[in-house]
Amino acid sequence: MNETTNTSVNQAISAATSGAAEHDTQHIVYEFARATTLEGWWSWAILVAAIVAILFVCIRLYRRDTAELSVVTRRTLIGLRLVTIAALIFFFFDLHRRTERMVTRPSEVTILVDTSQSMSLPVGSMASTESRAERTARLLSESNLIEKLETEHRVSIYSFDQTSDPKLLESRGGPAVTNPGESELAQTRPPVSKWATAGALLVGLGIVLSVLSLLFGVAGRVELVGWCVGGAALSFALGITSLGSVYAINTQRSLSQILGVEPTAIEPVLDDEPTVDEATKPLRVSDWAKELAATGAQSRIGDALRSVLADHDPSTLAGVVVLTDGQNNGGVGLTAAIATATRSEVAVFPIGLGSSSAPTNVRVVDLDAPRRVYPGDKFAITAMLQASGPQELEVDVQLLDKLDDDDAGTNEADPTANLGEVIDSKKIKVASDGTLSAIRFEMEPESVGRRRLAVRVVAPKEDQNKRDDVRDARYEVVAKKLRVLAIAGGPTREYRFVRNLLFRDKSIELDVWLQTGRPGMSQDADQVLQEFPSRPEDLFQYDTIMVFDPDWTAISAESLDLMDRWISQQAGGLIIVAGPVYHPQWTRLRTDPRVSRISGFFPVNLSTRGALLSGGRQGGDNPWPLEFTPEARRAEFLWIAEDPAESFDVWEQFGGVYDFVGVKSAKPGAKVYAHFSDPTTEIGGTKPVYLASHFYGAGRVYFQGSGEIWRLRGESDAYFDSYYTKLVRWVSEGRLMRDSTRGVLLVDSSRVMVGETITVRAILTDDQFEPLSVPEVNAKLLAPSGRIDDIKLLPLKGEPRPGTYGGRFVVREAGSYELRLTLGDALEEQVLRQSVQVRLPTVELERPRRNDDELKQLADMTGGTYSPMGEQTDLQSLAGSLASLLKPQPQTTVLPGTPDIDFNRRRNIVLMWLIATMLTMEWVTRRLHRLA
Repeated sequence: MNETTNTSVNQAISAATSGAAEHDTQHIVYEFARATTLEGWWSWAILVAAIVAILFVCIRLYRRDTAELSVVTRRTLIGLRLVTIAALIFFFFDLHRRTERMVTRPSEVTILVDTSQSMSLPVGSMASTESRAERTARLLSESNLIEKLETEHRVSIYSFDQTSDPKLLESRGGPAVTNPGESELAQTRPPVSKWATAGALLVGLGIVLSVLSLLFGVAGRVELVGWCVGGAALSFALGITSLGSVYAINTQRSLSQILGVEPTAIEPVLDDEPTVDEATKPLRVSDWAKELAATGAQSRIGDALRSVLADHDPSTLAGVVVLTDGQNNGGVGLTAAIATATRSEVAVFPIGLGSSSAPTNVRVVDLDAPRRVYPGDKFAITAMLQASGPQELEVDVQLLDKLDDDDAGTNEADPTANLGEVIDSKKIKVASDGTLSAIRFEMEPESVGRRRLAVRVVAPKEDQNKRDDVRDARYEVVAKKLRVLAIAGGPTREYRFVRNLLFRDKSIELDVWLQTGRPGMSQDADQVLQEFPSRPEDLFQYDTIMVFDPDWTAISAESLDLMDRWISQQAGGLIIVAGPVYHPQWTRLRTDPRVSRISGFFPVNLSTRGALLSGGRQGGDNPWPLEFTPEARRAEFLWIAEDPAESFDVWEQFGGVYDFVGVKSAKPGAKVYAHFSDPTTEIGGTKPVYLASHFYGAGRVYFQGSGEIWRLRGESDAYFDSYYTKLVRWVSEGRLMRDSTRGVLLVDSSRVMVGETITVRAILTDDQFEPLSVPEVNAKLLAPSGRIDDIKLLPLKGEPRPGTYGGRFVVREAGSYELRLTLGDALEEQVLRQSVQVRLPTVELERPRRNDDELKQLADMTGGTYSPMGEQTDLQSLAGSLASLLKPQPQTTVLPGTPDIDFNRRRNIVLMWLIATMLTMEWVTRRLHRLA
């Protein structure tokens, strides 16, 4: 007896692991348990001999005992006894039923896609070619590669760049697995109603014939008794076997339900598709071009391979497809990844993007220019050039400048046209091996306003791409002098050095309030104040307020409210230099309502437990260098030398500071630039914040943990001057860049790398200068390529000041971005602008050529195949070839189940029923024929 029931379940495995769906098939298996315990031929020989002997003895005795009876009666009695013996033998062999599961794990294929910034380079050598990332997106979206693979494999697609672990983008496919419907299950089950009805009828017939045999016996019709008893015995044997089989198999239904006397509970109907938990639903990508944007600062091919090999079962992994240019410049090397793949016996199939040759081409990779300058101030422009070709190139590089005309479009025929007047030109030799070469220009602005400069390469005739011969940037010449108010609790060194610096700066008007000074004292300033400005017209004229360990209690609550308005609504910039004298005093005040207002200005949460318990330090014995954060590398005011790298070399050589004030943590949304580096000051795993900033409404507030940057003068006076000059201009940016009286538009960083996220903040009013109250504000983002995107700004939640909107956007290409927000109608239109300069990291541009050698080695060592994909490669042919190379390798595991206890119980009931019936009929028959 054998019965098989198939049920299939499509189980979604976690995206972080294998991602494979298991095909779970259940088979109901019947087997004789006793037969599995008999070992050796002699055991079976003894058992068969014993059974044959029992049958022989039984038949011989019964034939001799019934020799005087009719043939029908004689055979009936022998048959009844043989059925009883057969039932006992069946019981001896101990028939069991168990559910055997066959778990089939489908074959898997993983696809790794490089999204580092080198994938933004052309896939080929012609000017009209697409980028490597765009080519990859087309392969996945337009070819039928995924569709072909998912018919035989579970496909998981990852992106990787500078992170150690790749990101899962899409998970789909595998052999189609669906649950059978009720009709399919019914085909595999015994026809319950048919066999149960037939068995019941046969049992009923046996009862009728048994009654007739008794009646014929009483009537003396002995010749008919044998036929009735024989028919009844046959009916009972067949009926009990048929009905008992259905009863034993259907362990969830009673005999009355099987016979239809009692209604059966409705079984749930399986859906055509398995239910999948929402958390483990297969992932789908709607826009491959967006998901595969080349934004990563590094390409960690080795790390990505090792990660997917660790997360997927190598026994079912048919292969790993890697779409990359082969330039592994971060993490572990390809040798370690090859070793891991070889041990796991997983083949890797690299697809190389880019050009293996080095066409003659020179390009402007990056342009570093300031966002704003002042008339008469010389400023530097630095451009990075890169070339490829058979030999070193000597080219002319031009610097162009013009007014920023919004209506001036790009000349598609010649992208280097309409860039303005050439104001300088230099010759430079550029190596052809892909290394970067820097060229520096200096210029002095003449006219005030928004301007646009460009660096253009006069490329040779053999240059393959004219579109990359130029890079431009926007800047603004600000004629207005900065109005700075410096407030100091006492004449500290920091205050005096900064005061003298700003007083000598012709672009700054400096007023000072030395709180400990006496009337009539001499100060190097344009105006000496005796108190904090109390009227809006007096305070709102300043662009920046610098406070050096001030006595905050000397400022009235009304004046603090006025300062709050000046920062949050007028986009004023506040620089707070903490100190050891007054800072511990006002932070210990408990009842003064001004404390909460003052603390609100700070970008950090201050400790208020007093000088001894605050965690600060006063009068330290040793200086400690500043420990800069990654955010500091993007802060231009910390670039105190000619370039960022040299600047932070200077900061590392700087001896450091002795003291800092107590800070518990940075506030949400604040940017931390540096920590005090003494490890003994660490609390809760974090060192004290020394430099930080945040937006306070429309304005910026900058915090410095002590007034000791004057020590930087030990390296050079120029570094100290550069730090504070750039810092003052940076915090006053909101005031300087205001394009409208109706608001201000700010970005958290004006110079970023490709792939970074820019946070936008807008503080807006309506035409009545009341805070703007609309559900959303739309801005336009102009990309370097000319593409215009919509940026939606929404009201910031939790912002106490109405009219404050925020949003974000990701920069995905190098060049100059401009964000524009238009207010008012056509008659009184006002446009707010902010520009962001985006550049590529040099590590991703040093080797632009496709690395065929390492990719081929990766394929050969792991048993895969290397397929270079150039600009002429047919995507459909490549997809078909790759699909044919990846052979499915599913894995099937058999899980034996435990015996069904309910089946055993019902089996024994049926056997007892059959044996009892047969013995009873034998006894009655013998009694009717007066046998012993």
